[in-house]
Amino acid sequence: MASQEKIAWAAFAAIALVAVVRASTAAVIPDSPPGTDEARHAVFVDLASAEPKMRRESAKDFPADPWSQDDNFHNLEYKKAKALGGERGISLSDVLRSADDGMREVWSRPPGVWLNPSVPPCHPRPIH
Repeated sequence: MASQEKIAWAAFAAIALVAVVRASTAAVIPDSPPGTDEARHAVFVDLASAEPKMRRESAKDFPADPWSQDDNFHNLEYKKAKALGGERGISLSDVLRSADDGMREVWSRPPGVWLNPSVPPCHPRPIH
């Protein structure tokens, strides 16, 4: 083996060793505490209130493609859920579970807000 190859392998091994040591000694990020029923219902109302605006935004971005609109909406919904969890100090999984439970159990929501539980079929995007 040429000396350059030995140096390259030694550098790779050193970097890998540092990465393994660093990963094994890193502090574990604690999970947020579970949300109370009151907090979960409030998060559901916040998400439900934001849904019409997020759906309009998605429809504007993908006017001819219902599946992409829905995909974009869920991306916006995820970002909103993540922000709400951070603001309220509850886990993202509890926020998302609140959205799911709220729709399934028909929790109270703001007047005039309809939540869309369906998913449009996936079709190739139209070519512009």
